[in-house]
Amino acid sequence: MGPSIRANGAWVSCWMAHKDYSHRDVVDKLGIQLGYGVVFDDDTWPLDEALRRRVLDRADRLAVEPENTDDAVDVVLVTVDDTTDAVAVLQRWRSRVRPAGAVWLLSPKRGQRGYVDQRALIDAGPDARMVDNKSCSVSDTVSGIRFVIRRTDRV
Repeated sequence: MGPSIRANGAWVSCWMAHKDYSHRDVVDKLGIQLGYGVVFDDDTWPLDEALRRRVLDRADRLAVEPENTDDAVDVVLVTVDDTTDAVAVLQRWRSRVRPAGAVWLLSPKRGQRGYVDQRALIDAGPDARMVDNKSCSVSDTVSGIRFVIRRTDRV
């Protein structure tokens, strides 16, 4: 039994029911939609080639080259590890994504080489003027956290 709080004179458990999203396709979890401009920033470690193909198939367009500052970017998939400066990565991509776009930081899961505590990634968000609003399992070895620009900061 988890911790409880008192609400309206009654004790209520603080634990939320666990939801199982394992049946959902990872491309759906990442929010990739038809026509999206997607950038793969996988300098830290290579992103799975099958996932890359599936993302591009869903977007139905070629990947936006990271150096091409003319193309609008809806989603950035960035591989990170324990050596990555998450604030710098988020700041770099914040200036490139559309106001309602997203930057996904993809990191090795606990027990994998390069594991970074996701709390450290979450803490990087405010310093980059971004906020995390979703996390998901990308594979058996990779987790993802989505960062967006706060609505109040969107131009």
